Amino acid sequence: MPRKTEPKKPFVHFIAEHRMKAGLTQKKLEERLGASPMTVSRWETYEVRVDMPTLAAIAEALGGDLEAEDLLHHPDRPTPNQLLRKLPKDDQDFVLRTIKGLQK
Repeated sequence: MPRKTEPKKPFVHFIAEHRMKAGLTQKKLEERLGASPMTVSRWETYEVRVDMPTLAAIAEALGGDLEAEDLLHHPDRPTPNQLLRKLPKDDQDFVLRTIKGLQK
């Protein structure tokens, strides 16, 4: 039977940076998540592994239009996907049509 493999170290996330940008303390984020004391601190210092469902809950608790994948990137360096989501719907559609046209 194959052995379950786990990463040697947790993937890099930017929970603290997004939390501070949202103007929240660790305690306030814990309250929003219904987490026990010190949980956010342990996530931010990599003492406890954070999985994608947990990142999704954190993103929702932080508010705004954050998604779980956004926490894997520094808030001051947005990804193309984050930038696209900030555009008005018509502009998003135009960009996506243009990209699809380039792929042909």
